[in-house]
Amino acid sequence: MFDLDGMLLLPDRRAASLLEIAGSRGLIVVGVGRGGERGFQMLHRFHHVGEQLAAAGTHLAFVYPAESARHVMDSISVSSARFRHHPRLLLDADSCCFRHGVPPRLLSAVHLSCEMKRRAGIDVDVRDPAWETEFLAFLMACQITLSD
Repeated sequence: MFDLDGMLLLPDRRAASLLEIAGSRGLIVVGVGRGGERGFQMLHRFHHVGEQLAAAGTHLAFVYPAESARHVMDSISVSSARFRHHPRLLLDADSCCFRHGVPPRLLSAVHLSCEMKRRAGIDVDVRDPAWETEFLAFLMACQITLSD
């Protein structure tokens, strides 16, 4: 589904890989399709759950396609990312992170173990009024899995 070796950029334009972003117990990678919410909006919406997951050893990262750079590299998102360390915002600079891309207005999330093995996944359509609830339920299920 995605390439672990793809070059990703943090909002401060430093290069990073998914392996570097992962916590001690894994990672939840969320591909944000075109037309998804801006970076600072995702940071604000999911800050609390991102902090909870990070405390349990799993980091949450939102990965935007290269053509959506303005959603990650805008001044508000950069400031938000600097202030809030979890979740992470990343830009798929070389368009290689997600092999088949992420369709517009879709969140494509994958929960990975610390060995980068897939544990669970979900696709959420942000046009659905219940998208946030559905996505939070997935994140909570990932958190419950960690406590087992």
